[in-house]
Amino acid sequence: MKKLLVILALLGPAWGWPAQEADGVAAEKARISAERAQAEAVFQAEEKACYRKFAVNDCIDKARAKRREVMAELRRHEIALNDAERRRKAEERVREIEERNAGDAQSGQAEQRAKALAQQQGREDRAAAKAAERAAREERAAPVALQKTKQGKGQAQKDSEAERNRMQQEQRMAQAQERKAKFEKRLAERKKPAAAPLPVPR
Repeated sequence: MKKLLVILALLGPAWGWPAQEADGVAAEKARISAERAQAEAVFQAEEKACYRKFAVNDCIDKARAKRREVMAELRRHEIALNDAERRRKAEERVREIEERNAGDAQSGQAEQRAKALAQQQGREDRAAAKAAERAAREERAAPVALQKTKQGKGQAQKDSEAERNRMQQEQRMAQAQERKAKFEKRLAERKKPAAAPLPVPR
């Protein structure tokens, strides 16, 4: 546990991770691998020694427990190193992206601001021109529109009345055609086939 705290103390103060700290991480990983190999060798030796004792199983269990403890401690160290390295790489990537975006953003923002101002000015100019044009058109068209409105109302009434008369005429003609067709059908049904002629007298 003390080793883990020492490692974190070394890595903790600066996440900038200069080259010497990255080398330190690689050295620490190499040390962990060496300790792991050493723990495995110690276990093999203890296991071999256990076979010469009377209580073989108990001796081997103790050797395994000792090896498990050492391996677990080394694994914790390795996990802490990997986490710290992952954080360092992530922060490095974020910093690179921010630096790249900062340069692009500054030039892009200035261009966008100028473009937006030009567009806004253009919109305002067009709106003002349209408003002036509309006001002039309305001023010129006011008397004519009033006269057309009066004439339009009279003409609209005449047009609607003529349309109504035309529709009524068409409806009456359609009804008359229908009645004629029904009458002819009834006549055809009433006619009896011609009777055979009477025999000629002798």
